[in-house]
Amino acid sequence: MTRAAETTGKSVAEATIKALQELGISRDEANIQVLDKGSRGFLGIFSARPARVRVSAQIAPTTRVEELTKAIISRMGFSTQLHITEEKNALIVDIETAGADGLLIGKAGSTLSSLEYLVNRILQRENKRTPRIVLDVSGYKSRREDFLKNKALSLAEEVRSAKQQVTMEPLDAEDRKVIHSVLKSVPGVTTKSVGSGRTKSVVVVPAGEESAPRSGRRPRRRKRRS
Repeated sequence: MTRAAETTGKSVAEATIKALQELGISRDEANIQVLDKGSRGFLGIFSARPARVRVSAQIAPTTRVEELTKAIISRMGFSTQLHITEEKNALIVDIETAGADGLLIGKAGSTLSSLEYLVNRILQRENKRTPRIVLDVSGYKSRREDFLKNKALSLAEEVRSAKQQVTMEPLDAEDRKVIHSVLKSVPGVTTKSVGSGRTKSVVVVPAGEESAPRSGRRPRRRKRRS
């Protein structure tokens, strides 16, 4: 677990020194969070409030990612092994479970996507310099990406042939990025995202017909597949 100390003092500096001494680390080895700057109060006496800080020892990003991810998944009731690799501006975490891959992935990757979002939010709140975390389960994401690429190309051919736009099922940002990217270089179609929130739908549109459909003409919606 992360080593941390929460201390108070007459000033932020005094509270910080106390925490550093308690942890036995230097300032360069610490993450310092000011919880309350404190107040001297009226005449330095009435309603005075001490400064309060939380100081934690810095640990390697890979160590913290492994620690946090394992803790969350353990609370979900899964036993896992993690394999972490570093890429440019990202840490890739491949998760192996004891026969529970499908449960951790969820429908169309929904559980895995939510877990990835949670891990990134927690780590960014702890340290904004933390690289982006990408979670995968036994290579699921590469298989999912191949599926989406093939589906996008198939839809593009259908849209060009029928000259009618098609609206896909709601997808998260990562899946939408795959669709937009693969169809960007396909002639005769364009894409756009519609909707709100974390999941939106991608609309594949015949080139030159990017505007919304005329009243009374509803775009076709594809059924969601995993």
